[in-house]
Order: sequence, then C-alpha cells, then structure tokens
Amino acid sequence: MPIVTWCDEFSVNVEEIDIQHQRMLELVNHLHSAVESCIDKDDLKTLLVDLVEFTRMHFSTEEQLMKKYDYPELAKHHREHRILLQYLGHLVTAVSNGKYPTFYSDYDVSTDWALLHITEHDISLGAFLNSKNVY
Repeated sequence: MPIVTWCDEFSVNVEEIDIQHQRMLELVNHLHSAVESCIDKDDLKTLLVDLVEFTRMHFSTEEQLMKKYDYPELAKHHREHRILLQYLGHLVTAVSNGKYPTFYSDYDVSTDWALLHITEHDISLGAFLNSKNVY
C-alpha cells in the first residue's frame, strides 16, 4: 500500500512538473515498500540510485524553467535542490556501507523531503510559471 497518494493539493499546475512529481512519489512509495519488505541491500541501493537519478533529472527540469522565465527565487530553490540531493546521496552511501534505512531514523526514507519541497517551494514556482502562461 502506498505511503502517500498523489492529490490535487500537491499540484503546481504545470503539467510537466506535476507528472514528474507523481513519478517521484511512485519511486518513493516503491522504496518504502522495499524497506518494509527488508529487500537485499544491493537491490535497495539500486532503488535509491534510481530515485536519485530521477530526482536529479526533475530538478534540472525545474531549474531550466526557472532560468528561462527568470524566477526571482532561483538561487534559494537551487540551494534546496542541492540539499535534497545531498540527503539522498547520504542514504545511498549509508546503504553502500551496510546500513539499512528505516523510517524516522538517521537514515530516514520517509516522503517528508519530497512533500515538503513540493508544498513549500514548488507550489510558488508553479504560481510564478502560471503567471508566465506556463501550464
């Protein structure tokens, strides 16, 4: 069962970003299921790396749009992206070093990072892009 389900409150009203956010939440849900099932650490690392790669691609999409439309919060948003990628990188390193992530631990695989980023940063980006007729 998914730990988080996409709903309208997560929409930034920019189709490309919303589709990528939905996919990211699917990857996070899959990761949650894998942790709950105690899958092999190598398989878990593969899932984490897939999530990192997708997240990196998604952040690149957002940053290209921010640059194209001269988003005034670009530097702040970019910094948030780097922090989140660093966090995910720590998870990959931890699993590579034999640790097994859990929920609400030093190696937390919760959805909080993704949902907080969407609701605290991407919603305002979406409103800005909408003001530039980007949907």
